[in-house]
Amino acid sequence: MSRKQKKALWSCYVITLLLCGAILFWGFHSSGRFLGSGRAFRVLAFYVMIPGATFLLGLALGSKNARLKWLYPFFSAALAYLILLTLTRFREMGNPLHFIVPFLSASIGIGIGMWIWNLSVKSKGKLKKLAKYAILLGFLVALIHIAHGLTLDDIMEYKEVTFSSPDVPQELDGYRIAFVVDTHFISEERLWGVVEELNQRDLDLLLLGGDFAANTAWMRTSVAILSHIETRDGIFGVEGNHDNHRFLFQAMEEQGMTPLSNSGLHIRENFFLAGVEDLWNRSPSIAAAIAGAEPDDFVLLLSHNPDVAMQQDTTGVHLILSGHTHGGQITFFGLWAPYFTVSDHITSYGQRFRSGWAESHDGTPVFVSNGTGEYLPRIFARPQVILLTLSHEG
Repeated sequence: MSRKQKKALWSCYVITLLLCGAILFWGFHSSGRFLGSGRAFRVLAFYVMIPGATFLLGLALGSKNARLKWLYPFFSAALAYLILLTLTRFREMGNPLHFIVPFLSASIGIGIGMWIWNLSVKSKGKLKKLAKYAILLGFLVALIHIAHGLTLDDIMEYKEVTFSSPDVPQELDGYRIAFVVDTHFISEERLWGVVEELNQRDLDLLLLGGDFAANTAWMRTSVAILSHIETRDGIFGVEGNHDNHRFLFQAMEEQGMTPLSNSGLHIRENFFLAGVEDLWNRSPSIAAAIAGAEPDDFVLLLSHNPDVAMQQDTTGVHLILSGHTHGGQITFFGLWAPYFTVSDHITSYGQRFRSGWAESHDGTPVFVSNGTGEYLPRIFARPQVILLTLSHEG
């Protein structure tokens, strides 16, 4: 390895460590509690540790400095510790797995480190060339992901959307609706920021699409904060797959909100709002939800999971609002979500309901929000609040 290559190598190494430090500081600063929130762990794993593992692997394969190689088992142990601890996402400190998993992952990491060590000693020719590419790739991936994580993916987007249709009554022309879904473990500070912003937007209606949090106490906190959003016609919502609907509906009613559960009601004359139960946890029924609508009504349906629109008749509905897919969560430039291609766990319809406008199987417009909160770090899938304006198209 030439002197220039060594300088470049160590420059990349130092910059990567500085970026790790920046992410660590960001986690402390933004969440207030590093271990308590779990957010910084997820950020570290997805934005630093996973691409960092590629970088360190390339460094190990390409380095001739024997004095450094004994460190790699420890690097690997640290990587395995953070990544696997992140993936478990056990928030209760009393859970035995919270203590067992780090020891198991450290053991796995030591084994991986020893393998890397032996491989780097035996590496020759083409393998060393590949190592150099791995170093460059790991550094670039880390740099891109961290830069994006520190900018757009941590900035809430207030996305203006217009729905124009002759089915929108003239008296609803210009009607303003805010749609908030998938708040998950969003911090109180950020959620209060959403409240402050929406209270400046002159809203007619606030719709909540579910997935507040699996933790009941945090769900109650989120609902209480969102109840401070001011609207002319009230706040309505449905459950998500992470919600216990009994606790959620009780909390909503205590805060003056109206839950919708395979049910609907007239918000204004000729405007019928409906909502269905969650597809994964219960039995959504669009037919039951819109049963009270009149033939001349404009019907808007809330369904946390957009897959419902492919599995039931939607011909009596004019617009469906959904979330659940988080914009793909981790995407290539917001255009393609790899996970949706390799797995149907989140949605059974590939990229169809990743984000934005789509259609049901029988042609009803469906708008899918990226979601508002934090669950896992996002890559080109900004958190967003949807600001929907209805427009009469004559």
